[in-house]
Amino acid sequence: MRLSRLLLIIGVFAGMNMVTTGCSWDFNNPRANEYDVQIVGDSVFDLSGDIHTVLKSLSGKSYKDRSVSGAKIAAIVSQLDKALKTTTLKTVIADGGANDILQGSMDCESDPLTLGCIDVLDYIGDKMEIMINKMYTKSPNDCTWLGYYQVKGSEIEKNEAIDYAYDWIYPGIFPDFLSTYPAVFIGSNYKALLVDSRPYILPSHIKSDDIHPTYAGSEILANLIWDAMVEGSMYR
Repeated sequence: MRLSRLLLIIGVFAGMNMVTTGCSWDFNNPRANEYDVQIVGDSVFDLSGDIHTVLKSLSGKSYKDRSVSGAKIAAIVSQLDKALKTTTLKTVIADGGANDILQGSMDCESDPLTLGCIDVLDYIGDKMEIMINKMYTKSPNDCTWLGYYQVKGSEIEKNEAIDYAYDWIYPGIFPDFLSTYPAVFIGSNYKALLVDSRPYILPSHIKSDDIHPTYAGSEILANLIWDAMVEGSMYR
């Protein structure tokens, strides 16, 4: 279950638009000219669309963006299922899992983390493991997974879980925080790269809601994703 525990908190806090909107919809699903790279996730990608915009400036392409603000992890699995229908899909950019916690009844702000919260995290991890396995079966669908940054203000207690993931879960799966994930299938060149965004996102890069990135923050995140794709020799 280490994979499930890992991949769940990687994006556990990344989809927090439901806190402020109370609804789930897709504002930023632009007309794409590149379906071989697709984005799945929640409001870190979708709320402003700024990460997509910056990636377009870096790549010269408009990646298919399936992210939806307020999406829970099961919905993000469904986004991936749609993406995988593109037979030429080569690279997935992903995050997810936060809304399962924010819309649930379990306390995930306690120090130490409650068993109830850990149960939720395990559920999210199981769903993310399903996502990774689905991408494996269609290798070389490489994945850049955006790990969350530390939040601020009224949300600062969530940093306990964020740091727990980086300290105790990620190292066993991604020893260098940016590494080739061990191939599961013989001959597989599949890579799942984790982006540790904590050193780069400062409180000034987070909006007044204490969660979502400003344009400057989104620009940093997009460049981190791009650098990981370059380093991993992913199609982009």
